[in-house]
Amino acid sequence: MNFKDQTILITGGAQGIGLSLSKKFSSIGANVIIADKDRQTPDIAARIGVFGYVCDVTIEQEINNFITFAEEKFGQVDCFISNAGMIFVDPSHVASASNTNWELSWRLHVMQHVFAARRLLPGMLKRKYGYLVNTASAAGLLYQIGDAPYSASKAAAISFSEGISISHGDDGIRSSVICPQYVASNLLGFNDPSEAKNIDGLLTPDTVAGKVIESMAREEFLILPHPAVKKYLINKVSDYERWLNGMRKLKKKSIAQRGSAKPTDILHLI
Repeated sequence: MNFKDQTILITGGAQGIGLSLSKKFSSIGANVIIADKDRQTPDIAARIGVFGYVCDVTIEQEINNFITFAEEKFGQVDCFISNAGMIFVDPSHVASASNTNWELSWRLHVMQHVFAARRLLPGMLKRKYGYLVNTASAAGLLYQIGDAPYSASKAAAISFSEGISISHGDDGIRSSVICPQYVASNLLGFNDPSEAKNIDGLLTPDTVAGKVIESMAREEFLILPHPAVKKYLINKVSDYERWLNGMRKLKKKSIAQRGSAKPTDILHLI
C-alpha cells in the first residue's frame, strides 16, 4: 500500500507510538490528523506539520466529531489507526481492579475500535476501499501479569480486529492489529525513549512505528514489532499447560527479584 496523499487518522497521537507514527506517515506524504485527550494536541501536531484534534475516544460522539473534522479537511478518510490506550495495575488479586477501571479499559481498548469502525465502515464499504488498524498488545495474545483489565480488553480488541478482516476482507477493507510487547513510552513510565537501550526486548516508539508502517505497506493483518512474541504464541498454543506454568514461574521470579509483579517489573525480566 502506498501512503502518499492518503488521509490517515491516529488516536493517541500526541505521544508514544502514535506520535512516532504521525511523524513517519507525514514524512512520506500522507495527510495526517492526530487525536488525543491532551489539550496541547493541536500545538504538538503543528510542531510536526500535521493537524491535531482534542478527543476522548471513550465517547462515541467525540470520535464521530473527530472523523467529521478530518473529512472537512481532506475529504474521505482512507486509514484510521485506533491507537489510544493505557495500562492499569491489579491492586491485589486478578479481579481486584475497580469496576471503573474495568469499564474504562473496555471503552478505551475495545469500544474505541468499534466506534471508529461503526462511523467509517458504511463509507468505506460503499467505496470498496479503506484501512482500519487497531493497536492491541502482546498482552492480548499472551497475558500481562499484574493487569487483568488491560489483558482482557486487548484480547477482545484482537478478536474484533479478526472480525473486521473475516467480515469485510473481501469487500475492499484492509485491516491490521498491532501487538507490541514492551515499548519505552510514558505508558510504562519512560520519559526518554533512549532508556530502551538498557533493557533487553524494550523497543523505542520510533522503532515500533517503523516496523508497523513496513507491515502496513505489505497489508499484513497481525503486526508483531517484537519477533519473540510469535515464538511465545506458538509455545502457548502448542502446550497450554506448560505455558501457564511458565507464566506462574515468571510471576514468582518477579516477586523474588523485584518485590512485585507489576507490568513495570515484569518488563525487566523478559
